[in-house]
Amino acid sequence: MSENTTIGIIGLGSMSSAIASGLIKYGGINPQVITASARNQARLEANCSKLGIKPGTTEEVVVNSELIIIGVIPTQVENVLAEVKHLLPGKTVISIAYGVSHERYMELLPADCHVICTVPNTPIEVGKGVLVCSKDHSLTDEQFALFEDIFGRISSIELLPPELLDLGGIIAGSTPAFMDMVIEALADAAVLHGMPRDTSYSLVKHMMEGSAAYAIETRSHPAILKDGVCSPGGATIVGVASLERNGVRGAFIQAIDEIMK
Repeated sequence: MSENTTIGIIGLGSMSSAIASGLIKYGGINPQVITASARNQARLEANCSKLGIKPGTTEEVVVNSELIIIGVIPTQVENVLAEVKHLLPGKTVISIAYGVSHERYMELLPADCHVICTVPNTPIEVGKGVLVCSKDHSLTDEQFALFEDIFGRISSIELLPPELLDLGGIIAGSTPAFMDMVIEALADAAVLHGMPRDTSYSLVKHMMEGSAAYAIETRSHPAILKDGVCSPGGATIVGVASLERNGVRGAFIQAIDEIMK
């Protein structure tokens, strides 16, 4: 059963912790099947205790796990793999180290290792994540089916050509910060006109959640959804026209363009 699949995490940082939390709270994974390692032992034990998972050495993580998440920073990947690469054949290696390609992993690991490179985003912690994955993975069909079963419970899994993985990671991983700014700005506008802060945040957050769910469920073009609430001469089209005059579309596009430079 996938619920009992042993999972290891090498590098229990913020994103790795978010994944572990999501798997436990929303993915039906028993925390006792997860083992994690990190350089800072005191911090590792504190984070593991908070999540209810087991701390261990990097070698113990690999030996005791079927799926191994590589959650260290990119510059540490080579050194970490050097310690345990002899133990990785037959395992499913899931990299969340941004910018380290599948090709690079194949240079660092024995030929019979199975790796998929991914970029998750923070909503994975609440079971609403996006997990962008490179198509040039080396997982077997059985390994990939298990990967989809487990991580599909807490994220939308999107396969992209390797040359688009970093861009996909930016679109899914950086833009939650943009949406947080939108939430804050709309709430500020409501407060400006007399609405209590807590109420304004609640309204905007639920509006964002519902709008995204509606777009996903209907699969409608965003322009059609926008037109559906823009009555002739109504309040919404007045607001839309103001946003257009202030270049909101261009601002978002430019932000992505700046990141990609």
